[in-house]
Amino acid sequence: MKLKIAAGPFPVNWITLGIFVLVSALAMRAVAPAFAYEAPFSEMPILGFVFAYMFSAAVVAFSLLAMIEKTDRPNIGYLFLFILIVGTLARLLQFGTSTIIEDDYYRYLWDGAVVSIWHSPFSHAPLDVLNGTAGSTELQDLAKRGEDILSRVNHPEIRTIYPSVLQAIFAFSHLLAPFDLDGWRAVLLLFEFGIAGLILALLLHFQRSPLWLALYWWNPLVIKEVANSAHMEPVLMLPVLLAVYAIVRLRPIWASVWFVIAAGVKVWPFLIGALVWRNCFYDRPLFLKCIAVACVITGVLFLPVVLSSLDQSSGFVAFAQNWKASSAAILVAEWITGFFTTDPEIASGAARLLLGVALLATFVAICARPAVNENILIRRVFLMIAALYLLAPSQTPWYFIWIAPFLCLFPVRGLILAGVTLPLHYLFFFFVLHDQEQVYRQGVVWLIWIPVWALLAHDVLIERLRSTGPKDEPA
Repeated sequence: MKLKIAAGPFPVNWITLGIFVLVSALAMRAVAPAFAYEAPFSEMPILGFVFAYMFSAAVVAFSLLAMIEKTDRPNIGYLFLFILIVGTLARLLQFGTSTIIEDDYYRYLWDGAVVSIWHSPFSHAPLDVLNGTAGSTELQDLAKRGEDILSRVNHPEIRTIYPSVLQAIFAFSHLLAPFDLDGWRAVLLLFEFGIAGLILALLLHFQRSPLWLALYWWNPLVIKEVANSAHMEPVLMLPVLLAVYAIVRLRPIWASVWFVIAAGVKVWPFLIGALVWRNCFYDRPLFLKCIAVACVITGVLFLPVVLSSLDQSSGFVAFAQNWKASSAAILVAEWITGFFTTDPEIASGAARLLLGVALLATFVAICARPAVNENILIRRVFLMIAALYLLAPSQTPWYFIWIAPFLCLFPVRGLILAGVTLPLHYLFFFFVLHDQEQVYRQGVVWLIWIPVWALLAHDVLIERLRSTGPKDEPA
């Protein structure tokens, strides 16, 4: 299937929704100064922003679900160009603005600066460098030049959690524009263009309308979390999608290469790569080549991490042991483990173990039999990433970008709904401000996830009934 540009009447509903996307992006730009780093939390319009954010996400997502399949084929070419232009403009509108309730990018900019002078960000915590108690003369000179950035790194007592591939991209951004947020945004935009191209290639492979790209490219959550808040997820998802594209091209060795490179951004793609290796297990020469390539690249990418001290100051250790946010899954797991121990630390560790066992069981169920073709294998990759996201102890809005590109191929309504409810994550800061953190953890988190799980369960049940119900007799 090829994308053809054909003339046809331009649908008013698409023009209207495109204008809505741009107005939402303009509104985000207008409100961003109120969330500047120096602004007190008590003066930030958190409630208004969260509900406007949810409203725009709901309008875009559910309008697109209703519009895409009903759009006549002659309109597709020009509409596709319209989608690209509107989504690009919405992203460019975020350049030059403050990030909204996010500060992760300070760590990115600092790590990139450290790597650019050929020092390891795995060796010293930012706080130690800032205090002058660690690092070489070159590192201390860098700290003076980037003091405004270094002093704002969150969790400064912890050494970086970001693996080697991501560190290389941070360094590239620093070389382009030292300590510059918009320089980093420009790098992310390049990665997003690559993601859009791969989504289109996969849509054409599956013979689906290229208009489904809008579900990612116009998504207000994706625009906010990447173009405004500058989260690094596009750097992760580009190699993941390259691996998926290698699968459809029947190149499992290249799929292995790209999955391992993706794991050099965040570790979890190793789990997805294992799906590919499982599928070629009975072709022993091919299986051994995939494993050998993966092991060599893994060794190169993770050697700096292994050589650093994996103690309590390591970001990898801290994330594995302590990180949790906006996850109903971890609340359920902690409730279960609470029946067996009253020690909160043991219960927390046991809850993470329980989620790990649940994820492993899901993986085994998905891999029970080899996929009979590449299309089924890609569906299993999507299912595994969705399971990982749903069972993770941390389920932040920017992690939604792990599944957002796949929703263009598999538009599961329950997961699309997650992109609408996840902005409630930012109410955490409102409730902390009013000393009501437990209201968020025991109340708002359920508001995020109960509708998602309910819709997922409903759709699975309906699909099961359709597949097992009585068939109509021929007339």
